[in-house]
Amino acid sequence: MSARNRLARAYYDLSVMLDAGVPIMRSFDIVIEGRRGYLKRVLSQVRDSVSKGASLTESMGKHRHVFPTLDRMLVEAAEHSGSLGESFKMLSEWHEFVQRIVARMVMGLAYPFLILHAAAFILPAPDLILGSIGFGQYLSSAFFVVIWLYVLLLIIAIRVYRPEGSRLFRVPIDFVTLRIPVLGGAVYQLCISRYMRAFGMLYKAGVPIAESVERAARAVGNESVAKLFRGSIATVRSGGTAYDGLSPRLPTEYRHLWQIGEESGELEKTVDKIAEISGNRSEMYFRGFARGFPILIYFIIMGFMAYKILTMAQGVYGNIDSFAF
Repeated sequence: MSARNRLARAYYDLSVMLDAGVPIMRSFDIVIEGRRGYLKRVLSQVRDSVSKGASLTESMGKHRHVFPTLDRMLVEAAEHSGSLGESFKMLSEWHEFVQRIVARMVMGLAYPFLILHAAAFILPAPDLILGSIGFGQYLSSAFFVVIWLYVLLLIIAIRVYRPEGSRLFRVPIDFVTLRIPVLGGAVYQLCISRYMRAFGMLYKAGVPIAESVERAARAVGNESVAKLFRGSIATVRSGGTAYDGLSPRLPTEYRHLWQIGEESGELEKTVDKIAEISGNRSEMYFRGFARGFPILIYFIIMGFMAYKILTMAQGVYGNIDSFAF
């Protein structure tokens, strides 16, 4: 079980205890008893901090590497509104959703990643066979490609698991990611779903719409997509609607669903619907990328190998065009 799944389970157990009327300190005692390892130590430290008079938000803030920004924002709102049980339930569902998406991404990209490893060793093989390069040069060429693959993987991991890193580092990566065919569409839809889910959780917890709009933008996970929602912050604060500030570059159906939600007073339901639609579309794009990318790599390898075979034939027999078949 991943760390995110363990945290989601702990949140769910806390929500059950609190909804049953169990005091928060005893709820923590019960939940801690069923945990093990690092999470148990962190929850114990949070419990001890609360028992000494600190707020739950302050106590969680001492462990930012365990409790993301969104978690702390929602708990802070719930402490003021008295809806901790419901908030922990929403956070449990949120982390399960994110983990499900991440798991599908990893499963979908694992095979293409292995194909790229194979390509790194296959592509320079004809040069080795022709004697153009030695075995040492062959290995150097292959490992050079593999090393760059892992550098790219490291950059992606840092961006995913350290989303609050330097803006100078985030912006170019986020911009380029959205422009990768198919994969960019998956990330785009996923970020919209993240915004809608974050906004919905904050809004349901009693956070004013202006603050919910602003805080949800921090949970998007992509600076380029977050910009599409930030216009709503100014329009809400000036007395307008959040819809008026949504970027026209957002999908039309999403903007109109939001508008209907504000006009009908059922914004909670419409943002949940947008989150569901965009989440499903994201999964569809990820599946498409996972199916199509290996095929693309196959064709690249086959084309390169065909080129090398022709080069080899020309080297052995002279100009291949002079042969009569």
